[in-house]
Amino acid sequence: MSEYMTACDCIITKAGPGTIAEALICGRPILLNGYIPCQEEGNVSYVLDNGVGAYSEDPSEIANVVARWFDTASLDLQTMSAKAKLLGRPQATFDIVRELTEMVSE
Repeated sequence: MSEYMTACDCIITKAGPGTIAEALICGRPILLNGYIPCQEEGNVSYVLDNGVGAYSEDPSEIANVVARWFDTASLDLQTMSAKAKLLGRPQATFDIVRELTEMVSE
């Protein structure tokens, strides 16, 4: 998946945790266009509160947001990319496995 994401300048997706995590690792701004109630709601606020993306379910607004992000005078895309890269945790899976192994070994 990372090969496809790194070929893009931003990601438009629903608020699935795996996709958000991968986008952050790749340093890609995220435009969320939906979520599964209760299960993914917190992911929307995480993206917005950390300044790594936006949210809209309206196709016209989504197009406007992307157009704003790609406006040559705008630094939004670069700023969100930098913030996303800082939040990304590419070693998280390995950390989880290491901690679980330690717990089982005790």
